[in-house]
Amino acid sequence: MDWRIECDGEAFEKCQADAKFPYIVALARAVNALNFVMLQMGQHDGPEARRGRTNSYLFASAILYESLKLIRAMNKTFMDDPAFQNGLRSFLRDPVAQSIEKMHLDPARNRAVFHFLPERFTEIISSATVNTCTFLEARGQNRRHVYYSFADVVASEILVGFAADTREFYDALETAMTGTRKLVDRFAEQAEELIGYHTDRWGFKKLEGITSTA
Repeated sequence: MDWRIECDGEAFEKCQADAKFPYIVALARAVNALNFVMLQMGQHDGPEARRGRTNSYLFASAILYESLKLIRAMNKTFMDDPAFQNGLRSFLRDPVAQSIEKMHLDPARNRAVFHFLPERFTEIISSATVNTCTFLEARGQNRRHVYYSFADVVASEILVGFAADTREFYDALETAMTGTRKLVDRFAEQAEELIGYHTDRWGFKKLEGITSTA
């Protein structure tokens, strides 16, 4: 049983005339992206599963960084919007969110996820001391199950700020992952509240009892 939120043409024309509507659509896109990557955090074993967990965290960090930029961009248009000012905008004043953004989200977004810059990897690689370098892991012969684990280790080191050959690295990575997951959940919850508030205000209605044909 499926359900959906929709409006008629007259209500949609009101949306088109409202400067807030594109921001709400962009916010919904951010929630879609975060929900997708967080679903990859499976508990199965094997190289493919480890690749999924690591990249889920890395991409969630980068997307959340962009989402915080979106909140800042919304402030002018939503200046008179209590639902925004008392909800999502609180992220910008939250010391925990500020700390995670500076220490982890920014490095993920600008050094390890959306940019593949060899010089950034050089900085970490040159400081590493390892007895064994596992460059690739795989299960079977399907290339989609290949996991270049060393590359993600370096990406995680960029995000944390120091090499993986220390106990502190794993403690810091676990702290960063836990804090980021909590922040993602808070962002998604408050974003959905704001989206729901405005879609209701514009005249969108909930339709239930719909059978999906997909």
